[in-house]
Amino acid sequence: MFTPTNFLLVGLASAFGAWIRWLIGYLFHYIFPSLHYGTLAVNLLGGFLMGFSIAYFQSMSHINEELKIVINIGFLGGLTTFSAFTADLFHLFEKDQQVTAIFLMLGHVFGSLTLAFLGWYLFNLILK
Repeated sequence: MFTPTNFLLVGLASAFGAWIRWLIGYLFHYIFPSLHYGTLAVNLLGGFLMGFSIAYFQSMSHINEELKIVINIGFLGGLTTFSAFTADLFHLFEKDQQVTAIFLMLGHVFGSLTLAFLGWYLFNLILK
């Protein structure tokens, strides 16, 4: 449900997610300056956290719907990014690095889905 409070909370959570994404990207760029591992890392982390979050909210019938919106749409939406993923791939294709681009594409898509399942599974195994 749209409320001014939810609007502000989603924006604030999004900012925190984006700041963490930027810090992770900065760290990975510092360690691997010629590779685009930062975006992959945040997308994989985001996939895992989304799976964990989905499992958590499925197990809690009394959870506030607004909390789910703030975490899944705000924080995780700010943390993960499809636009940076697209820009990284586009940049690699421009540099005629098709194999690297395809490897990263597969890593993002299958890695995020695999880690989302892992997060969901671990939540259900350990905490449910």
